[in-house]
Amino acid sequence: MADSIPHVLVLGGGSGGYSTVLHLQKQATTVPMRITLVDQNTYYTYLPFLPEVAGGHIAPRDVTVELRRALRRTRVIQGKVTGIDSTAKTVSVATAGGDDRTLGYDHVVVALGSVTRVFPTPGLEEHAVGFKSVEEAAFVRAKLLDNIAKAAATRDEEERRKLLTSIFIGGGYTGVEAIGELFDVSQAAIATYPSLAGEQPRWVLIDALDRVAPEVGPDLSKWTLESLRARGIDVRLKTTMPSCEGGVVKLSDGDKFAAGLIVWTAGVKPNPVLDNTDLPRGPKGHLACNAKLQVEDEQTHEVVEGAWGLGDAAQVPDLTAEKQPAYYPPNAQNAVRQAVVVADNIVATITGQPIREYRHVSIGSVASYGIAKGAANIKGIKMTNLPAWAAHRAYHVYAMPTLNRKARIVIGWLTGAVSGRDSTSLIKETDPRREFVDAANS
Repeated sequence: MADSIPHVLVLGGGSGGYSTVLHLQKQATTVPMRITLVDQNTYYTYLPFLPEVAGGHIAPRDVTVELRRALRRTRVIQGKVTGIDSTAKTVSVATAGGDDRTLGYDHVVVALGSVTRVFPTPGLEEHAVGFKSVEEAAFVRAKLLDNIAKAAATRDEEERRKLLTSIFIGGGYTGVEAIGELFDVSQAAIATYPSLAGEQPRWVLIDALDRVAPEVGPDLSKWTLESLRARGIDVRLKTTMPSCEGGVVKLSDGDKFAAGLIVWTAGVKPNPVLDNTDLPRGPKGHLACNAKLQVEDEQTHEVVEGAWGLGDAAQVPDLTAEKQPAYYPPNAQNAVRQAVVVADNIVATITGQPIREYRHVSIGSVASYGIAKGAANIKGIKMTNLPAWAAHRAYHVYAMPTLNRKARIVIGWLTGAVSGRDSTSLIKETDPRREFVDAANS
């Protein structure tokens, strides 16, 4: 580029991209560089807290961080990446304002993350919702509470059963944590309606595999399965959903029932924006990277100059694993640590210093299944229920960016502990103009 000051362009404001920019900003005081971040949203979302948003323990905005406010020494562009040309060193962006831009770079960090992996299941697009964003988590909570309110108001037994029936498709971390929280929400909400006295919500969790929450390890996965079933959640393994047309769920085991809430948490895939690039990809569509987080062709081992990858969108070799080849799992624990290495390596490249490999041995995993419920494996120490739940909250509030958000979350927890659950449904927030449109047409 003509400008003598190197331009570092970071694509994606998730865990990887946000953390990369933070570390680049710290080093930009001694190593001149221009930093630009492109993301479709104006805020970063701390995804591990989405189940607590659905559970009502954390306000939706408290799991977000405004990018411009947190990254004051960075140019933030709200827009969608539409293409990358590594030969010309340019990135195409469709901005939120409606114009198209071409941004040049000296170094590009591809941290575009992942999107929900959706199959062409009949009825899925019309009747299901994902659980990958703060908006989706808030909607799922509002929809559940609205269903319960409607169930309390109807005299139609069949309609009531449908409204009190919910299903999650996908028994990984996200699905298990979310259904654990929402199960408690539904029981507490039903208890506030005299007309629903004696009614029990029906919760179904299905997964195509033979286990749930595999991230916590075999022993705790088995414990999690038993714990969910003991609470009254109908968990079905080696089961899929071929159809949900008309809101009627049809399962591969032959069962069929109407559901008022269908939540899809059956995995993720690399951001499809990568299809519009000339960057090398791995067999599952991830960006092919070497251990130094440089984008590299797997066959020729040719490094793409100035291109770096990390997080959910990247396939990064795990050189610490005994069995090779091995790759790091796509989670925030790796993304934020890879960000430090990427930032250091970009600075090292600019200053002519050697770059280093990313090596990280997992410290373990923590999962929360509702208040005082959970599973954790931290450096080989296995915990369940209260200790695991406390470890989950402690770790994630520590990892949550900005002191402001940490404080708001903790205060919210304390307020909730004193005042109890709030069962108010704000479903109208999802379509706030509906009442106005109805009034205009009346």
